Amino acid sequence: MRADFIIRGGRVMDPYTGADEIKDIVVCNTRIADPDGEQVECGHIIDASGCIVAPGLIDFHTHIFYEGSGSCIRPDFMISQGTTAAVDAGSAGTVTYESFYKSVIAQSTMRIKGFLTTYSGGQLDFKLCEDFNPELINLARMERVIDKYRDNILGLKIRLSKGVVPDDKGLDYLKRVIELAEELDERLGTSLRVCVHTTNSPISASELAGCLRPGDIFCHCFQGAGNTIVMEDGQIWPGILEARKKGVIFDAANGRGNFGVATAKQALKAGFLPDIISTDLTIDKFNIPPYTKNLPSVMAKYITMGMNLMDVLHTVTAAPAKIMGMEGKIGTLQPGADADIVILKEKQLSFVQKDFKDEELVSNSLLVPQLTMCAGEINFCQADFFL
Repeated sequence: MRADFIIRGGRVMDPYTGADEIKDIVVCNTRIADPDGEQVECGHIIDASGCIVAPGLIDFHTHIFYEGSGSCIRPDFMISQGTTAAVDAGSAGTVTYESFYKSVIAQSTMRIKGFLTTYSGGQLDFKLCEDFNPELINLARMERVIDKYRDNILGLKIRLSKGVVPDDKGLDYLKRVIELAEELDERLGTSLRVCVHTTNSPISASELAGCLRPGDIFCHCFQGAGNTIVMEDGQIWPGILEARKKGVIFDAANGRGNFGVATAKQALKAGFLPDIISTDLTIDKFNIPPYTKNLPSVMAKYITMGMNLMDVLHTVTAAPAKIMGMEGKIGTLQPGADADIVILKEKQLSFVQKDFKDEELVSNSLLVPQLTMCAGEINFCQADFFL
């Protein structure tokens, strides 16, 4: 067998298959190969000794409508952080999604899918708030856009925060978005999810979660403003546990104002782990500490708070790949999968991360990307790695 690359001697960690062992990964063209005892010829041997070899990271909550929104970043900048796929969390609306697809999604190396914000204009800028009044929804145009980009649009997004939706209308707005998703599914044969921004919601966390259906996304699940998922005694609200039982997805979606250290610590202590860990990256915090910075730094928070490495990796690989409809294709190192791969080196260092109240969390280690491969091509490599 002739291979393009052999990644040799690394600790291969693949939550999708459960692999955690020292072994080689063989890359042929765009995919991960299985030599099956066959001799492999290859001119490019990557020595990954002392490193972790993992599926390319997937950032499930980002804002990457670059130059179409004042808050968004260029997605391919995340490749150096080990991220090979991302989901945009509703930066584009009905009238802007086509531009987002043509100018960003189709032009990017990273794999991108997204949610469609129910406000037609999308999230244009930090100082321009969406209006989620259902009366403003252009249903006919929304139907056309979703039908055309059904392979990329995962569902509908609404921000349910005080100041964004009227306090007395938040529940009605949410119910209308869920009804809308079901109407569109019936017309188009789609399976649209609803993604809800839950920070400082005018309704309780349990009431909000109780409206959601299996597969819908409760994002910013560890936010600390207003109604949180944790009761005063440190236990999780029963309505939240019921929602998880029926299949609602809980996404950490860090952001800057959407993460509370106390909430996260209490939830993890109570055994409530996030289904997904993501960044909510926007231009004001991308590569800038101490709130979000990048996906590896957010992952470090959860390792610091006691989650084991395999569980953390699952939330940024296999779990989001499944929700994206790409299970077994990305988010895994199994033979036949696309060769989206990151080589990580654990570095011992102390650094401070903060939440929305500037409460500090001190991490003592960081997984630093040494090399990132997208579909079998090396798209990033540290200057002192693979010499």
